[in-house]
Amino acid sequence: MMPRFITAPMEDSTSFGPLIALGFFVRQHDLWSPIRGRVCFGQATHCADPVGALLDMSVGILAGCATVGQVNTTIRTDPLLALAWGRDQFSEQSTIARVLDACRDEQISQMRQANEALLRWTGQVYGHDFTRHGLRLDIDLTGLLASKRAQGSQKGYFAAKKMPADAN
Repeated sequence: MMPRFITAPMEDSTSFGPLIALGFFVRQHDLWSPIRGRVCFGQATHCADPVGALLDMSVGILAGCATVGQVNTTIRTDPLLALAWGRDQFSEQSTIARVLDACRDEQISQMRQANEALLRWTGQVYGHDFTRHGLRLDIDLTGLLASKRAQGSQKGYFAAKKMPADAN
């Protein structure tokens, strides 16, 4: 199915366009279902939907919230973003904090199991045919020097390295 883009007049605006697209993608493919189906709270969370509050926290992290308290001033005031993620409104930071406080070893284990299930469901590594050939992963986090004229090249910072005059 080819994506179709249309424009429509809207009352609200957002500064989280890419997160809105991601929210619709996550909902369309039901990528939150492993978490929703596995994470259960037996103890009081002071919240009707604790797993929804965990989703709200995740969206907050993606939106750049460094602390739970920033949720109120960043994503909670954005109704379009909430709608994209299937929420009427994001939870308040105090609700998210209470849910996080209620998380015990059992919920952490459930989240790990849900993450593993999601990776098995969507990840390409689990579908690799190891009988035909091994899987080679190349992870190199060191920066490489590039010319100013290199396509996509950007000036960067390399700790404790002097950059030649013609390198970035």
